[in-house]
Amino acid sequence: MSHGMDGGNCPAGITGTCGLHLDSPATPGRVTPDIEFFRNTFMDGNQVINGVNVPIWGFNEGGGMGGGGMGGGMGGGMGGALPSSPIRVKEGQIVHTHLTTMMAPHTIHHHGIEPDTFNDGVGHYSFDVDGSYTYQWRASQAGTYFYHCHLNTVLHAEMGMYGALIIDPPGGPGTAFTGGPSYDVEAIWAVDDIDMAWHCLPWDAALCGGDARLNDFNPDLFCINGLGEDLTETDSSVAITAAAGESILLRYIMAGYVPQRVNFPAGLGDVYIIAEDGRPLPQAQLVPAGGSVLMTPAERYEFLIQPGSPGTYPVDIRFYDYRAVSGALRQIGGIRSTVTVN
Repeated sequence: MSHGMDGGNCPAGITGTCGLHLDSPATPGRVTPDIEFFRNTFMDGNQVINGVNVPIWGFNEGGGMGGGGMGGGMGGGMGGALPSSPIRVKEGQIVHTHLTTMMAPHTIHHHGIEPDTFNDGVGHYSFDVDGSYTYQWRASQAGTYFYHCHLNTVLHAEMGMYGALIIDPPGGPGTAFTGGPSYDVEAIWAVDDIDMAWHCLPWDAALCGGDARLNDFNPDLFCINGLGEDLTETDSSVAITAAAGESILLRYIMAGYVPQRVNFPAGLGDVYIIAEDGRPLPQAQLVPAGGSVLMTPAERYEFLIQPGSPGTYPVDIRFYDYRAVSGALRQIGGIRSTVTVN
């Protein structure tokens, strides 16, 4: 297996496998799953985002250990895309996620699931998969999560090695969680920021020391589900359409590194926060008309939108420099999508 990639003109620091625990063990206590997914890795992808050709890495469906997993949703497919294909299961199911690594070691961390240490997918803490491994875990709580590589984490996630992870209640989609509100229309937004200077680094940049400038993040592209601002207001995988009287569940995954503020327009209707980080709130929180919510990396919010009058309403997302001066946030970019009520 080759573990090198061309670092381009980026300051790679010292590369190597220092501190890694490379392994490909059998899954302890393995049982028959209720559902399983197969993922292999790619590190030679490209995605056009707002007219810019962006090198990406990620997870393809399929793998050396069996057939494909669930399809559908954003990203994925054998061509490689950012973000990767969703994993969607039901609360209570035992899940197997089969990972086959290619070109370099990787892991899959099911963020927010809290399995045992051996199946947590946190590199160094457990092991880094150099070959193949089957993660075994139980879907214990309905909600919005995501999965990502946890080896050289900040770089690999930035390169696109993540995807949505949705746990439905036992009855399946249509209800946010057991005892929670129902919905008619669902949207999943993974909102990301991209610093092109990071996208020519080798996979092992700075693992053995040196300065790869992974503390200096300056995004110059912004996307929702891998689409840039040239498409997010019109593409059906992002832009939301609902009929009058229908309720909308917006699953928002904060997949970037700089603070994001999502702004809901006055006139859209009532917007409630019903869950955060995969856990229902004790009481739904109403977002004031024309209000906004500020988010930090890896947060997930579930917004229940009850639209008002027919029309097309812009939802603006603004990005801010993480280096706040005297507590003030400086906007560095933005992106917009729409909610159309017929």
